[in-house]
Amino acid sequence: MTRTTSKRIFRARLEFLVEEQGIERQARLYNRSERTIRRWLRGETTPSAGVRESVRRRGLTAGSPQAVQVRTRGRFTQEGTIASGGSQNAIAAINRRRRRVRQAQITRARRGGNARQLRVAQALPTRLSRDEASAIAIRRERLVTGQRGRVGPSGEIQVEGEIVGETRPPRDEGSYWDSVDYGYDSWEAWRDDYTSD
Repeated sequence: MTRTTSKRIFRARLEFLVEEQGIERQARLYNRSERTIRRWLRGETTPSAGVRESVRRRGLTAGSPQAVQVRTRGRFTQEGTIASGGSQNAIAAINRRRRRVRQAQITRARRGGNARQLRVAQALPTRLSRDEASAIAIRRERLVTGQRGRVGPSGEIQVEGEIVGETRPPRDEGSYWDSVDYGYDSWEAWRDDYTSD
C-alpha cells in the first residue's frame, strides 16, 4: 500500500529538491520533461501517489525540513500543515533577528552601565512563541496557495474555528472577529509583520 502524500507536502519537497539538485536531475530521475516538473511545482498537475511519496522520501533524505503541524481544536488538519521551507526559513530568520536585537540591547546596556536597561534587555524574547510562529507560517502558506484569510491587529488568524496567534481575549461572548479591527491578508501585510518582529 502506498502512503498518501498531500499535494502541499509534495510541492514543498519537490521545491527543495529542485533548489538543491536542479530541475534537470528531477526530470531525469522521474523520466519526465523539465516542463512537467515545472507544472508540478506550480500545482497545475500532480503525479501519481507513488511518485509523490518518492519525492517526499527523497526530499527528507536530502535535508528538507520536516513539515510542522498545528493543532486546531485538538486535531491536526490539512490547513495547519506548514510544509514549505520558505515558511520555516521565515520563522528561523525572525528568531535570529530577535536574538541579535536582544544581544545588541544587552551590549548597549552594559556599555552604559544601566542595570535597569540590562534587566529589560535580558528579558527580551529570543524566539517567537509557538502561536506566533504558527500564525506567521500559516499566513505565508495561505498566501503561497492564493488563499486570503482574515488577519487581526496582532497578526492572529483563524484556522478552521480556532484563533491562532491571538494575543488578547475577546471582549465579549460574540465572534472574535466582531471585537477586533481586522483586514484581509496580503503579501505586503505579511512582509510588514514579518519584518516588524
